[in-house]
Amino acid sequence: MAKLDYSYYRIRAVEKALSILELFSVEEPELRIVDMAAKLDPHKSTIHRMVLTLERAGYLRRNPRHGTYSLGLRLVELGALALSSLELGYQARPHLERLQQDVGHTVHMAVLDGADVIYIEKLESKGGVRLYSAVGRRAPVHCTALGKALLAHQPRDVARSLLASRPLRRYTSSTIVDAAEYLQHLDAVKERGYALDLQEHELLVHCIAVPIRDHTGSVIAAVSITLIGPAFRGDELEAYAQHVVAAGDGISRDMGFRPRGEPLPGRRSERTEKP
Repeated sequence: MAKLDYSYYRIRAVEKALSILELFSVEEPELRIVDMAAKLDPHKSTIHRMVLTLERAGYLRRNPRHGTYSLGLRLVELGALALSSLELGYQARPHLERLQQDVGHTVHMAVLDGADVIYIEKLESKGGVRLYSAVGRRAPVHCTALGKALLAHQPRDVARSLLASRPLRRYTSSTIVDAAEYLQHLDAVKERGYALDLQEHELLVHCIAVPIRDHTGSVIAAVSITLIGPAFRGDELEAYAQHVVAAGDGISRDMGFRPRGEPLPGRRSERTEKP
């Protein structure tokens, strides 16, 4: 196999912009444009245009008093997002492994990205069935349990906008393709506490999913199990759902979420305090 020539795909302007950001350090948290130009050795006018572009996008911040620049808050936001994703994977792994051991079926964790979900974790079934899903692969939000669990806890206008962003494709005879009906379905998902995909995306595939919350209570991901078979009784699905709910609750707690009224770890409620 021929070695890929990355030089062909290089975008020098992007490289230069990144090199500007990498100039900042603990020792030099603020720099002038002339300082940047001296370190990178391009034309000062080129650096000036790039700095203005980065400033407008929020990646750099200008101190008008001294005419210097420092790293902007947009980098803080992206860094926090990266850390959150790493933290989620670290905190979730033991719960996902326990869930897979308890139910013996494939376990997924996914996040919402537009009108799709993206798988970020997958633990295969103990059986011989292998699903098409893979970490990094996308699936439609409207006919997957993961998508329903994520979308049910979004503001209604956000859910409506996502559903309107593209036609709701019918994958099987069970797929909900009417937006109004789907929004009502999301209300039922939110009230029940978990979402079901009963052969709505693929025949013989049944999924159960619950949301995962962070310390603010925001839904940041969802976890699911996948059952393969022609049909499952309601009591069977309910029994499986309790395992998924327990896993979702455990991950959410480890991410710092506490239901309203629940005391923080290490603090006893006033009712249990001794006089």
